Order: sequence, then structure tokens, then C-alpha cells
Amino acid sequence: MADRLLTINLRNYLVRQSVRKRPMKISGYVRERVAHYTKTEEENVKLTGDLNILMIKRHARSMLPLKVNVKIENGIATVSPFAMPKKAATATPEAKPAKTEAKAATTTAPKAAEKKAEAKPAKAEKKEPKPAAATK
Repeated sequence: MADRLLTINLRNYLVRQSVRKRPMKISGYVRERVAHYTKTEEENVKLTGDLNILMIKRHARSMLPLKVNVKIENGIATVSPFAMPKKAATATPEAKPAKTEAKAATTTAPKAAEKKAEAKPAKAEKKEPKPAAATK
């Protein structure tokens, strides 16, 4: 069993496709590139459902490079989306206090905006419409 991490540049192919056809064509292109890199047939490349949803929702429009994990067993390549280990994602507890500080700043900002809004109607009083000119 061999595991590989591949980064597939989707922009080269998708920029030449119609915007409406991109979601349909992206999976075929990924299957083609994985078959090329792993030296297998396209029929032996299987895409997971998670990868398919990710490609259609995110990468079809943005054309960002796609990172995938490829597992090869018995000549069949199974392709799944690349995911960072959970330990690395939870190793940043310092990010949480920054969010609370941002929330505190946003709670004071609406109060200042309300004060400005109260001052504006006092300055801008409604003007009475001018009487229509009499026509002969």
C-alpha cells in the first residue's frame, strides 16, 4: 500500500472550459492526472464522495490547486481530499483570545455608530415641499 500526496493544478485545464461545464469536467481531469502520476489506467482511479463534493463546491469556481491523498492497493488508486492532522489544527490555543478581543471591539463599535446616527437626524431636518407653481 503506497500513499502519496499530490497537488493538481486545475487552472491549466478549467480556464479553457465553460463556467457551466466546469463542475462536470473537473472529476474527469482529476482522474486523468492521478492516473498519469500513479501510472495506472483511468478506470482504476476511484474518487471518494468527499472529494467530489469538495471539487464541485469549491474548486470548480475558484480554480485553486487541489491537494489530494492517493492510496494505491492492488492496482486501484483511491483518491481522497488532503486533510491536516487534527493535532496540528488544535495546537494553536492563542487564536481564541484574539477572537474574544475582536468581539469586544465590535461590541463598542455599534454604540459609536448609534451616537453618530442620533446626531445626523438633528442636523438634517425635513424640508417642506415647495408649493407647485400655478400654471396658466
